[in-house]
Amino acid sequence: MRVRWPFVGRPQVMLAATSLITLIASFLPWLDTALFGSVSGAVAGGLYTFYAGLLALPGVFWRNPRVVAGHVLLLALADLAIPGWRLLWAFSRLPGFGQAWLPSVGLLLLLISGVVAAVAFVQLLPLTSSARRR
Repeated sequence: MRVRWPFVGRPQVMLAATSLITLIASFLPWLDTALFGSVSGAVAGGLYTFYAGLLALPGVFWRNPRVVAGHVLLLALADLAIPGWRLLWAFSRLPGFGQAWLPSVGLLLLLISGVVAAVAFVQLLPLTSSARRR
């Protein structure tokens, strides 16, 4: 009997959710400033996270846990590194956190989906070692 989707379990469902959230959140506002208004993710590194979400999406349909783990790791790294870099940039260059600027919904969604993808990667690690033994 063939196993139906999800082939590698809950981490594959988590990958599906985080990749779709990444595709949407990449173009949402990342920073809300008092002087300039909202800064869209498209001008702040959102295209890179969008591409990572597109590259992670095929991992939802693979049966091999090692391939799925690679897609999850790619998404986790992109969703944590790029918005984290933008947030650190804002802390170092923009004055008045909480008064002049705040992180917006797109940045926060990407950071949360990066954490969820990292948790999915950790859950996939035992499956990749058993797939290697076969």
